[in-house]
Amino acid sequence: MEFSIFGILAVVLELFRPILLPLGLLIAADLILLAMVFGRHRRLNLAGGIRTAAGIGVVLGVAAAVYFPIWTGASLTQLQSLVDYLAIIAAGVGIGFASACVVYPPVQLFMRKAP
Repeated sequence: MEFSIFGILAVVLELFRPILLPLGLLIAADLILLAMVFGRHRRLNLAGGIRTAAGIGVVLGVAAAVYFPIWTGASLTQLQSLVDYLAIIAAGVGIGFASACVVYPPVQLFMRKAP
């Protein structure tokens, strides 16, 4: 396979193919919950829900950034260049943001305004 954008996309597709259906179901359920949040936004504590989801995202992002080198069989001491560190940090930020987006609707539905 040649090194091109289509080659990279083909490899990424093969990596994600086994989880596409569960991922699609998770996204559909999350969109339904987000629609419920929009419908009930006046009765919800929006600031508290956003802070909680952001906190969960930060924790999961840091955990992912620490775990990614171990997952590949390396250790944190084997990261040698700035590119290695930037890739790990970018992956952690991406996982943290994605997880915060996924957990926001269910967390928000549990956060009601105080009477």
